[in-house]
Amino acid sequence: MAEDIRIPVKIGPITFKNPFYVASGPTTRTVRQLQRIEETGWAAASIKLTIDPAPYINRKPRYGMLYDRNALAFTTEKRLNFAEGLKLVEDAKKVLSELILMANMTYAGDAGLEGWVNMAKRFEEAGADIIELNMCCPNMSYNLELTSGGAENAAKQTGASMGRDEEIAAQIVRAIKENIGIPLFVKLTPEGGRIAQVAKALYEAGADAVGSTANRLGMPVIDPDDPGKSCYHLQEEISMSCHCSSWLKPLAQRDTYEIRQVCGEEPFVTATGGIANWRDAVEMVLCGANLLGICSETLINGYDIVRPMIKGMKEYMDRHGYETLDDFRGLVVSQVKTASDITLYGGYAKIKEPNLSAPCKAACPHHVPAQAYVRMVAKGDFRRAFDLITSKDPLQGVCAYVCSHPCEDACTRGINGRPVAIRDIKRFVLEYGRERGWKPDTAAGPDNGHRAAVIGSGPAGLSCAAELARAGYRVTVFEREEKPGGMMRYGLPRFRLPESVLEYEMDRIREMGVEFKTGVEFGTDITLDDLKAEGYESVFIAVGAQQPNRLGVEGEDAGGVMDARSLLVATSRGDKVDTGAVVVVYGCTFEGIDAARTALRLGAGEVYLACDGMPGKRSAVIDSLNDAKAEGVKVMDNVTLLRIHAEGGRVKGVDLANHLGIPMHVPCDTVVAATGTHAAVQGLDEIMTEKGFIKVSPKTGAAGIDGVFAGGDAVRSANIITAIAAGKRAAVSMDKFMRGSDAVLEYTEGTVCVNTDDVLKRVGYLKESVSAASLQTAGAGERIKGFDTYTRTMTEQEAVEEASRCLNCGCGEGCQLCKTICCEFAPFFPAIDTLGIDKDACVACGMCYNRCPNNNIIMINTGEKV
Repeated sequence: MAEDIRIPVKIGPITFKNPFYVASGPTTRTVRQLQRIEETGWAAASIKLTIDPAPYINRKPRYGMLYDRNALAFTTEKRLNFAEGLKLVEDAKKVLSELILMANMTYAGDAGLEGWVNMAKRFEEAGADIIELNMCCPNMSYNLELTSGGAENAAKQTGASMGRDEEIAAQIVRAIKENIGIPLFVKLTPEGGRIAQVAKALYEAGADAVGSTANRLGMPVIDPDDPGKSCYHLQEEISMSCHCSSWLKPLAQRDTYEIRQVCGEEPFVTATGGIANWRDAVEMVLCGANLLGICSETLINGYDIVRPMIKGMKEYMDRHGYETLDDFRGLVVSQVKTASDITLYGGYAKIKEPNLSAPCKAACPHHVPAQAYVRMVAKGDFRRAFDLITSKDPLQGVCAYVCSHPCEDACTRGINGRPVAIRDIKRFVLEYGRERGWKPDTAAGPDNGHRAAVIGSGPAGLSCAAELARAGYRVTVFEREEKPGGMMRYGLPRFRLPESVLEYEMDRIREMGVEFKTGVEFGTDITLDDLKAEGYESVFIAVGAQQPNRLGVEGEDAGGVMDARSLLVATSRGDKVDTGAVVVVYGCTFEGIDAARTALRLGAGEVYLACDGMPGKRSAVIDSLNDAKAEGVKVMDNVTLLRIHAEGGRVKGVDLANHLGIPMHVPCDTVVAATGTHAAVQGLDEIMTEKGFIKVSPKTGAAGIDGVFAGGDAVRSANIITAIAAGKRAAVSMDKFMRGSDAVLEYTEGTVCVNTDDVLKRVGYLKESVSAASLQTAGAGERIKGFDTYTRTMTEQEAVEEASRCLNCGCGEGCQLCKTICCEFAPFFPAIDTLGIDKDACVACGMCYNRCPNNNIIMINTGEKV
């Protein structure tokens, strides 16, 4: 048996073992219920309302959990007639051992005071320990009065409404007190607005305890499409509802506070309404309550709720050194001040972490404001979305097609379903803007008199060049191929990246004043000394990683063995590539998958993709792999290349072994190695190793010595978005190297990612099974006939619907709740996708502090009284 903790409360001759009793309601109408109440540890119970004569509203109950207002509500309820009430008390007293029994009663007949007195005396004779006058129940008289249009129109004007008139109520109390020997409690209504004044009159008339009811009469949930329809089960018409449960807590506390404030320290106050746990109970005692009645919570969670309440209250008392309830009862009453007397301090709201970001932005190496532009699309503000995207760099159009989208892998939506299609939304925005002639704000800055060189026109080099041009540098990009674009042009198949998209981005960079010199190979046609002699003050080396890693197996030097990058480059140049009938590609990388799909388009009859390990959870690789499978590429999982067989200097097949070590032989004409590449450009190794290959800054991620910097694949393995980020960081380092304190470029600040668990809790651990719209325009059999792209751009409706799935995880332009609700218009954007609050405009009301979904706003106290 659970520990029987005692917190005694004494009133007259009666001692409650703890302050908790089950208030009159549907859980106190039978003997078995009362027994269960005693078994679970309650001190007392007030029986179901008994009415004499027969109740005029007495029908089977209909309950509803109204979650839109955090309330339990009901329309009709079964009461007890006088005979039933008396029998309940008589029968219960025969089986109860210590449960204090309160008889909750209302007289509704024509005998006046005599009727009230008769009921009270009969209940005392039946064994009731306390009489509780019900002068409050709103589902009785008020229901009739409100529904009929006023008290003068109600068929019944008795009983439950009397608690609003202190003279009538006091007469009843005096008459009953003169005729009974047990305590008399009264439960009042606050509907009249003078509950404390009525309570004072009742104490003076002899009432032993007074308190408020635990419910209020109000309108139920209304169906706008069918206003007369009931929201309750098995009920047809709409009707007034008694609202109770947690929503009532502040009103019930106010009733208790008012009674204690007006009537003083001595009177005994009962309190009901909104008590669901020990903390609620403690707060009610602090407001002045002696006893705590609970009804609706026993309906919602059962009788067992009381022991944790008792335990929690006792632990609270022990922590604070309170021995009895009287030690802390009403402590808050004397501390409540009126609005004119409270002390206010000056202050303002402040963003706690300016770079608190959604997972999509935090996961992006370049911190493109993904959430921000997605939210703008959801709102239909496509222009703002366009500006946000293009503010980052001039290669976002390329990213919209071929970025590996780590943003989507990090999307909170993806935890319990499908992530938001961020990359496809970006593509929609950019193409929508281009069709309308929108121009990104990428104008070159005023000429600052400095020159910079970039070696290589891949994503890192172009990103660096564009950023330097934006800062006013005269920039020249040197490229060994005939056309700029690096591996974006030569290493990506056109079915993934249309050439027109790349050319659009190249034109933007040319418009910024960047000069391109093609057909120039670094280390051969031009050296660092040459560049310095020509007046270039700083150099960024972004030559990529051109040299393939060796396979390290027998036969790899035979004819018919090539690396994936060479295959892709040759195809892009338009060179004739003969793969033969059967091709084996070894390596499940992006390049390997692209090479396998390219081989099909070049005429290979069979293409195998041998993977020594699957790509894990990177969705972009998985999507590409699935497309390859659909096109006919045969994927071999978890195999190791053992040797390449050659005959007459030509490949004839490969030996592989699966993860169990079982060997297999695949005859083939061509082997394509897709195991990665490394930098091997004349002069680069010396530059990178001289003086220890130091990093310019912990933030840069790019290495540099004396004005020579390197980034992208030339430094470490990089994809398009990481290379773009490296180029941006290199440009900042070069700016600071060349201009020192006059530099204007700044590193992109790091982000702090929101807690996705908190986001999921906020949205209710959302689970969905919404399918993505298919954006493919050709079947697998059709698309392998050529190199045309086979995907389309989202429609406006598709983009808005997809963007609307965003959970608005982080701060900045994505959320903007504080900016939306501020009456003083204090929140503003000090930088793109970064929110700040103008402390001079802020009046410190605290609405943004209270509403911030990420708790990312704090209130600063200036210490000045206002």
